[in-house]
Amino acid sequence: MDSHPELVQLIREQVEIEKQSVARLAETERSVGTGAAKLLLVEMRMDSQKHAAVLEAVLEALKGDQSSKSLWQRAFHGFVDPAIVKREIENHRALGKSMQTHLQEEMSKTNDEAIRTLLKHLAEDERRHEQILETISQRAYRIIR
Repeated sequence: MDSHPELVQLIREQVEIEKQSVARLAETERSVGTGAAKLLLVEMRMDSQKHAAVLEAVLEALKGDQSSKSLWQRAFHGFVDPAIVKREIENHRALGKSMQTHLQEEMSKTNDEAIRTLLKHLAEDERRHEQILETISQRAYRIIR
């Protein structure tokens, strides 16, 4: 990790910002009375929790092997059976498509603008997840072949 001290410091600072956001949002959740406000705050809090977790995983990856290999290469180098990784990515992508279908149907069943907006945001997240998994699978498959 010594080869990336500035990056590591920036990521650590970002993790702290995300964690502060989580704490602040959790406190605000407890003080609001309406369901719609709580829903919005929960979504915001969960996004920050996810961001903090991903950034902490990046820090862990940076602690590892400092070879000239890319993170993609290091990530898949240690897997005993790359076919398992490929299958899990494909399974997760299929589940994501199912989630997107459900969210579209749920949005069509409500006239409540706030609920539809939150569901739309979740659907957009699922689409982004699909794009990310597509990128990962393309790069990973080239490495694990």
